[in-house]
This record gives sequence, C-alpha cells and structure tokens, in this order.
Amino acid sequence: MARPELVSNVLQKSLDKMGLLPRAKRFQVFCSWRRMVGDIARNAKPRRLDGDVLYVATSSSAWAQELTLMRKGIISRINENLGGNYINDIRFSEHLWGTTDSFYDLDIYRSPDKEYKKFMSQDVLTQAEKQRIASLGSPGEDSRLSFTFQRFAATMEKRAKYLVKKGFRKCNTCGYLHQPERGCPYCQAKKEFYDYNRIITILEKHPETSDLTLSVMTGVKEKEILVKARQALDSRWYQTVRHVYFTAATRNLARHEQDQLHKSMVKLVSLRTGQPEYQVTQEDLDKALGKRFSALLKRRAGRR
Repeated sequence: MARPELVSNVLQKSLDKMGLLPRAKRFQVFCSWRRMVGDIARNAKPRRLDGDVLYVATSSSAWAQELTLMRKGIISRINENLGGNYINDIRFSEHLWGTTDSFYDLDIYRSPDKEYKKFMSQDVLTQAEKQRIASLGSPGEDSRLSFTFQRFAATMEKRAKYLVKKGFRKCNTCGYLHQPERGCPYCQAKKEFYDYNRIITILEKHPETSDLTLSVMTGVKEKEILVKARQALDSRWYQTVRHVYFTAATRNLARHEQDQLHKSMVKLVSLRTGQPEYQVTQEDLDKALGKRFSALLKRRAGRR
C-alpha cells in the first residue's frame, strides 16, 4: 500500500497547477521574515511585494543604507528558505516604516472591534467585484483550494473598503492604501529607488561629481539618497581593490587584474576626493587610501 502524500506536497502541486505557487512562496516572506533574517528584523519589516521585488521598511535612513549594501546576502538567505529564486531584488526605505507601525496598530488587525466585525459580515462587494474574484479560481480537482483562495481575495477586498471608510486614501498611481496626512509611501520608496539608481549611473562614469552638481542634473535634493549612492560605490570599489590586493599576495597579477586594480583605485580616490580621474596623483592616492596601502598596491600591481 502506497504511503499517503503529505498535505504540504499536495497543496504545493495544486498551487503550481493553478499558477499560484511563485506568488504563494513569495508571501511566506511576511510570516517567516524574522526566522529568515534574524536580528535584522528589529529594524526592517517586509512591507509589500511587487512581482519578485520586495519592499522593506527600515527604522532609519542609516539602516536603509546599511541593508542596501547587504542586499545580495539577504536575498540569498530568503531564497534559500523559500526553496527557489522567488525574490530577485529588495528595496529598503525608511519612508515605509511609520506606515508599517500605524497599519498594524489599528484595532482591526489586533483585536477586531464590533464595527469591523459587522462590516466584514455584510455583503459590501459589488457584482463586478464578485465576478472578478470568481475569475481568480480554477475549476476541477482544485475547486476547494480555488474556493479558499476566492474567500481570501474577498476578505482582502472588504478590508480595503473598510480602510477607505476609516479615512485611508487610495493612491491614484499604484492603488496603495495610505493614511491621508501623508503621500503614498510606496510611490515615494519607488521614486527614491529610481533616483538612487540615477545617481549611481552618473557616479560610475564621473565619480568626481559633487552633490550640488548631481542635484542640479537630476533634481534629487534628498541628502540621504546621495550619501547612500556614494557609500554603495565606495564599498564596491574598495572591495574590488582589497580582493585584487590579496590576490597579488599569493601570485603575480594578470594584465586584466592589474587594469582592474588601477581602475578601481582611481575611481575610488576620485569619489573620495572629488578630483577627476585623469588628475588623480600619487599624492591623492596616499591621502585617500593611506601611504602604506597605496604604496603596496602600486608595487604589487607592477609585479609580473
């Protein structure tokens, strides 16, 4: 007699047939976040999924900058727990933090009051909304699972209506529900990420560009975004220099490795001093990297 199949396996196969498995896997991030990231959870909370992009609220801009540098490792840890490459990017923003606290501090999420219970028990969905929710299901052998999913979708639709009734506003751009006294935090975080990448692109080509020039070129005035971009590039180029430096300690560097070392050093110094790359001197290298370090790098890069 064949052994009965685990319920979890049956559920996973059913979700896969319905095309819902990737989405269901990604949503596990919300209930398993603390287990996945450990102590980071004290200062970072998952807020929203947009496809395979996870938006995370941080307690401060400093944490947003720090976790951005750790992004690849966090993504790897999450996907390892989910059992596949379900999350491809994470965007950290302090703008989402306050909305996270206020969102979960509402009575309707902790101990539902009578008003909320009464509202949720009523037939408040329009016929069009009911038809749309019904279309989310899949008939046949997975009908019970489809029905459960439809009930969940209906509950979320009603909950959204209740939030609107309590004064929440729906963003005209993305549809996100937010408190009326502030703009849409999701759109703000999205714009912040877009501005951050614009600054990164410019600094990669011209690391000597000042903050004032960057602001004039892009219209980005938030100091935190400029600092975050500079720190990210500083860390990237410094890590490259360190890697090639320690490689040179064990063997002679190939020509392309020497070029990589020189390029990363010059860009790093240009970023730190504001000097154009073609004007960077040995004195600039000494000041930005330290005489001993820059001298060792220069000597080792010259080995054949």
